[in-house]
Amino acid sequence: MTKSLLRSVVLLFVLYFTLAAAKQDARPNARRKRDPLSFSEHYYDYLRSPAVIVLLCVLIVPLMYQTWKKLQEQQRLVTSLESECYRLGLSKRSNLDDQYQPTTNPSKSEKPRVKALFTYPIKSCRGVELAASEVVSTGLKYDRIFTFAQLVSKPTEAEGSSQEKVSPVSHDWKHEWRFITQREFPRLSLLETELWVPRPVGQKKSPRARGLPIEPPEEQKRTWLASNGGVVGVRFPFSSGFDPFGLRTETVALRLPLVPNSERARSKRYTRETLSIWKDQASAINLTNEIPPDTLAKLKYFLGVSNPLAVFRVDDSKPRSVTRSLPKDNPGGPHSVGFGDAFPLHILGLPSVRAITDELPENAKMKSKFDARRFRANIYLDGVPAYDEDTWKRVRIGQCVRPTTNRKKFVETEGEYHVACRTARCTLPNVDQETGVKDANEPYTTLGKTRKVDRGAYPHPCLGMQMIPMFSYGLLKVGDEVDVVETGEHVYEKMFA
Repeated sequence: MTKSLLRSVVLLFVLYFTLAAAKQDARPNARRKRDPLSFSEHYYDYLRSPAVIVLLCVLIVPLMYQTWKKLQEQQRLVTSLESECYRLGLSKRSNLDDQYQPTTNPSKSEKPRVKALFTYPIKSCRGVELAASEVVSTGLKYDRIFTFAQLVSKPTEAEGSSQEKVSPVSHDWKHEWRFITQREFPRLSLLETELWVPRPVGQKKSPRARGLPIEPPEEQKRTWLASNGGVVGVRFPFSSGFDPFGLRTETVALRLPLVPNSERARSKRYTRETLSIWKDQASAINLTNEIPPDTLAKLKYFLGVSNPLAVFRVDDSKPRSVTRSLPKDNPGGPHSVGFGDAFPLHILGLPSVRAITDELPENAKMKSKFDARRFRANIYLDGVPAYDEDTWKRVRIGQCVRPTTNRKKFVETEGEYHVACRTARCTLPNVDQETGVKDANEPYTTLGKTRKVDRGAYPHPCLGMQMIPMFSYGLLKVGDEVDVVETGEHVYEKMFA
């Protein structure tokens, strides 16, 4: 909003300058040649005139008031959050800030390390970078527990009729909710997400909340924020029409409860519905009533979705199972995943991304600043040779808690992960995560030329690996070493035979 105000002021001064120049040109003696000094004096006098001052007040003051009101509203929302929640994640810096700097090849004795961690609360939206994260059976905590979906319809043939003879008007129509991603709607990358989780009882506020009472008033304790596990906040810039200077752009925000309780579900009339995710028909909770109708309409317009749009949360009572590339020593699991495509965790070495960058055409727009975040991994590694992760079968990273043999106690040990398969790539990395613009060719074309390395995934290229935690609860943090326990060959098992 501050930028919008600045653009407004600059535009108005350009307008005044143009008017002053036009008035100067209208003088008889200024047809061919201008006197710079007289023009400057004239322009100065023009800006000092009562008419211009009044015009400035009429146009600027309402803009400043509107900006002030929006800032106050944002501050009110932040204050209400900080009274009982704290924000997870890095806000002003990224551990990937130095990803474009040249690096030396790691020594043989050097172990790979966790360079950066990302969780994506809403599938295909912008992620939250973390310094450390809890790990559960479905991956990083809060990862892909929400997704946007559109209602799609397709004709279904009447029973006992032949396809040739059935008229389109006689078809029954099948309606289903189907998840959406940046593959079809690249502007999802512009939806910024924030994670706010309940503050432990008695914990003081962060420095951003100085001046607020340590404990909220008694009547405000355990409001819906804390009693529903915190919130995921979403923001996106919205302008309803032609707006080259951004004067009419507003920031639209919405909030979704992370772990809604039964009371919240009843009051907002949640529904349990079937959600189509690739070939899976998953049970999911429809939380669309959490979004005001006008905000939902703006979101549809912003994304370019024409069908009905909804937001869903994972149904914890009916987890979605991992069905492919399971660990041989524990194929029965249970192994589950949220709204990720197929597996709980995605790991990727930064040197592998740098190797792809070197292969990009010289005229590729992203050649100099090819952002690893295009691949939307959960764990980014450094200190590892390019593509070395291709052969990993089992690794240990961070810590986990396991029950003892008699299941009466728990012990802390290294967190072990089954490296299930390579990540088969589509055109999603063609989307610039900062602009929401999808390139027509790169990097998918280059990946197709250099990374068709798995006969099971053919004709798709591969980059990065998919993993399954071999425990129920653990912890990862930036700087953790990766201990490669087992290596071997991978053959991708296709989702669709």
